[in-house]
Amino acid sequence: RAIEYVLGQPSDHPRAAVLDFSVHSTTPRFHVIDRASGRVLQSFRVAHGHGSEGRHHDGYAEVFSNVPNSNASSLGLYRTGETYVSEVYPGLAMRLDGLSATNSNARSRFIVIHAARYMEPESWKGKKGGRPGLSDGCFVFSQADRDAVISSLQGGALIYAIYEKP
Repeated sequence: RAIEYVLGQPSDHPRAAVLDFSVHSTTPRFHVIDRASGRVLQSFRVAHGHGSEGRHHDGYAEVFSNVPNSNASSLGLYRTGETYVSEVYPGLAMRLDGLSATNSNARSRFIVIHAARYMEPESWKGKKGGRPGLSDGCFVFSQADRDAVISSLQGGALIYAIYEKP
């Protein structure tokens, strides 16, 4: 349903993405989709905000917010914005604009796509908890995955972030 929804939204970009926050953070849950065929092209692991971790601290996102300083992930429809070289998260990053009431503060909250060491599998596999780290609400990938996501989605692609309670 999420893929049908995002593909039903007006866009001239050849690709879109769906981020399913109901899936565990060790599982690829960010899916890049070809708009013409509706086919998933690639899937990636992505962090959720530590404000979204919920009471169990088990790698599942449970809480979502659009409030500044909540450090939570936000649900809804986004459009990719401009890329830039970040000094805060060293390397390439891409701004996001929230198009829904549930993520309308994305730009002012500095919710962006970037990479972080805590998303590199060698930094979390085999360690206590055995899962990726948590962001401040950004869509955070490993460096290689960040590069692939930005390359696929730069220039105004739509991203639909969902949570379907299990």
